Amino acid sequence: MRKSWQIGPGRRASAWVARGLAASFFVLVAGCLSPTLPLPPPEEPGSISNVEGEWTIVGTCIEGAEVVGYNEATGRGAVYMDRDGTGVYTLTIEAVECDTLVLKQLLGDEASDETRVVLTETVDGVAQNPSTCSP
Repeated sequence: MRKSWQIGPGRRASAWVARGLAASFFVLVAGCLSPTLPLPPPEEPGSISNVEGEWTIVGTCIEGAEVVGYNEATGRGAVYMDRDGTGVYTLTIEAVECDTLVLKQLLGDEASDETRVVLTETVDGVAQNPSTCSP
């Protein structure tokens, strides 16, 4: 009985396929191991206003994110979901002047670090009476 060995285009093609699959595997593994950028915390609010103990906080967030804010003194807060993808949030929270507001944004399974803001009336990011909450 004769045995024949194929040494032609078929063997070379399968070798190239094997190399291609191995290269694809290493690219996928390297992609999974590469670090991703963390979700940034919300920026300082551009506007903070107070009407009879209810503070309205307006700021910017990642488009489509959820922004969570709470009064550190009371533990009470609010959640804003940017469903329209505007990148702007508005929260209304009960507090007294000089309480600390803690803000965080969430997008999918990611959560940002916190931004802490001392509640005092602010317009365009400028405190209207900066000495009110001085120690």
